[in-house]
Order: sequence, then structure tokens, then C-alpha cells
Amino acid sequence: MSNPYFQFKKFIIHQEGAPLKVTTDACLLGALIETENAKSILDIGTGTGLLALMLAQKSNASCILGIEVDKHSAESAVRNFSLSPWEEKMKALHADIFSWSEHTDSKFDLIVCNPPFFTSHKKNDDERKSIARHNDSLSHENLSITLSKHLTENGKAFIMLPPSEMIAFENYCSVQYLFPEKKFVISSNEEKAPHLFIISFSFHPESFSEEKIFIHEKDGKYSARFMELLAPYYLHL
Repeated sequence: MSNPYFQFKKFIIHQEGAPLKVTTDACLLGALIETENAKSILDIGTGTGLLALMLAQKSNASCILGIEVDKHSAESAVRNFSLSPWEEKMKALHADIFSWSEHTDSKFDLIVCNPPFFTSHKKNDDERKSIARHNDSLSHENLSITLSKHLTENGKAFIMLPPSEMIAFENYCSVQYLFPEKKFVISSNEEKAPHLFIISFSFHPESFSEEKIFIHEKDGKYSARFMELLAPYYLHL
């Protein structure tokens, strides 16, 4: 049975009954997201609130909104936000992102999303897990349109996807005049092929950089780079 909560140094994630639990990859995404100059943050598909809380810990944002379509997960996010030191600037909303978008023109300096990965992968019999893992309800095209609508002129969006999915997503973003600025190539270790890309998008990228990150060394221990990134969050680093 999976742990009903995940304890970080400065906050806790209650996740009992959540379709997707805290993962190493999601934690790495949160650690890599840059929050400089971000006064407002939108977390699309916040789940139980992991990314939003990681960003609350390291940012000076005055407003952090997490939107989650799964009712139970949204309720967990509300609870996790309320128990954190940053409760006053955080809000979790149970809503479909596209329905929400139809009724607001709100702009954010930073938008983050750990979207459903799969377009053709075999569906899970658990409907809530299937929604969380497959992009039927959050297509790459619609996500790119949403980013374009709600990102400020000088804002940034951080997205994590498997390599093949990211290539398709980049094409949709280019149609919306959103272009890669930084790319993180994630592998389990240096002998493994990359299993994830994390890319920051902006309307006006000043340059482009790429960094390879290995989660583990060959001996199975966390890499020095991973420990550097997660030290502010993980209890035992």
C-alpha cells in the first residue's frame, strides 16, 4: 500500500486516494522551474498540489493558483495548501482548465504543467487514473492555446513530457508563437536513454540552452546534480 502522505522539509503532501502520487520526476520538475520575476503562478493539473507548493517555497509570488479536474485531488490540494506556510497566497480550484479559461482572461508570469503523457497508450481501467495519465481531456494543442492566452508577454511556461510527446507539443507551441528557451534532458542514469524532456517556453526567448541531468549514478545513488536540486525539499538530502 502506498504512503498516504509525503513529507518534505517545509510542507507535506497528503495523497491518500489520489490517482497519481508524488514521483521523483515531478519533484525534479518542481526543482528545475525558475521562479525569478514571477509574481503570479498558474499550475495546470495541480493534482494534490506538489508543484504549486514547491514553487511557493522558492518564489516571491503573491498569487499561486492550482487548477485540478479531479475533485478528490483538488480537495487534497486545498488541504495541503491550507497546512503549508504559504496558505494566504495559494488557491486550489476544482475545474476543467478549458472551462475555466473560457470565463477569464487572467494572465500569469509563470505557468507550469506536468500534463498527461500518453496519446495512444493502453488506458487504465480506473477512470481517474486514465484521465490523469492520458491526454484525451488535455490535448497538446489545447494546452498550447491555453498557455498562449494566459501567459504574460514576458512570462515563461515550464512543461514536462516524454521526448516523442514533447516534439509534437513544440510544434503546437510554435503556432502560438511560443518557443523553447531552456531544455532539460532527463535520464535515469548516463547509460539510459532520456525518458523526459523539461522545456521552458516564452514568447521572446533571448537564447537557448540545454542541460542533461541524470537522476542516479551507475551505483544507484542519486547524482550530485539531483541532490543539489532537491536538497531544499527532500528530508534526507
